[in-house]
Amino acid sequence: MRTPAGRGAASRRARREPRRAADGAASERSLLLTGATGFVGGAARPALAGEGWRVRCLTRAAARAQQRDPTLDWVQGDVSDPASCARALDGCQAALYLVHGIGEGRDYHRHEVRAASTFAQAAAAAGVERIVYLGGVAPTGAGSAHLRSRLDVGEALRAGPVKTIELRASMIVGHGSLSWLIVRDLAARLPFMVLPRWLKSRTQPVAIDDVVVALLRALELPLAASAWFDIPDRSRSPARRSSSRRRR
Repeated sequence: MRTPAGRGAASRRARREPRRAADGAASERSLLLTGATGFVGGAARPALAGEGWRVRCLTRAAARAQQRDPTLDWVQGDVSDPASCARALDGCQAALYLVHGIGEGRDYHRHEVRAASTFAQAAAAAGVERIVYLGGVAPTGAGSAHLRSRLDVGEALRAGPVKTIELRASMIVGHGSLSWLIVRDLAARLPFMVLPRWLKSRTQPVAIDDVVVALLRALELPLAASAWFDIPDRSRSPARRSSSRRRR
């Protein structure tokens, strides 16, 4: 699943002709994009259209999203609500699951896993053939509660009735990346500090363009059963080293 970096390369690879039926006519495929207003979802939208997908965007604030970008098909809903999932997934052949609910309160872990199971069941009922989920790389130690939640969400989706590919990425680098902004701000704003324990953990940064290409390829990859793949960069270093590079 590794791909060379570069926005230009990613854009060129994303420009494909729509899939054609046996009679030669263009066959438009529909895809539900969850997390469409987020960092990765926003980067994936144009690439999906370039691949011939008709993209439907699920959001909890469809009216506001429609005002920001009226060219897209926005649908109101929540991945934890079976009825809105059913409406949003109707007629879709695939789905990208890019939702992470770190701000859902103390019980967010259970909420996230339950929502993933709800979505998987709704996708099966709608006839969806493939779910692609972007999660996090499994740590060598215990890991954070947030990362544990992301891994358990991937497990819940893969255990569902729809064939699912879980892509696991570490720190995603690009404009708007929350994890990268945290490291950047720590390095840029603080002359010195007591380093938190998580800065000792090793991370494998990956460019947002490479993540988008991996998502696109995961939609097409022949799949006998649900599976997961890491999509790391070649380099692997502690997060504290990333912050020191930023200071230089």
